[in-house]
Amino acid sequence: MEPEKELWIAVLAQAVRDTARLLKKVQKEPELWSNHLFRSDVRDLKRFFRDRSMAPGSFCFICSLMSVDPEQAAQRIEEKYLRHLVPVSKCSAHLAA
Repeated sequence: MEPEKELWIAVLAQAVRDTARLLKKVQKEPELWSNHLFRSDVRDLKRFFRDRSMAPGSFCFICSLMSVDPEQAAQRIEEKYLRHLVPVSKCSAHLAA
């Protein structure tokens, strides 16, 4: 495998690990939602996975290097991680509706 391709795959793998880590952390400590830096990290990760740009380094760019359908990959990441990364108050309000 080409070194550049391996690098981009490592970038994507780290983004997924970071997302899983943030989700696990906030599930244990919901008060993290009051932390500006935590919320900023969540926003940045959501933006990365939801962006449909093909710019170098983007989620779709990396998926194309891996011959992975970015829409399917994004949907799985959304279902497994991103939809659960919402402040408790928003989640409670959504469940009550």
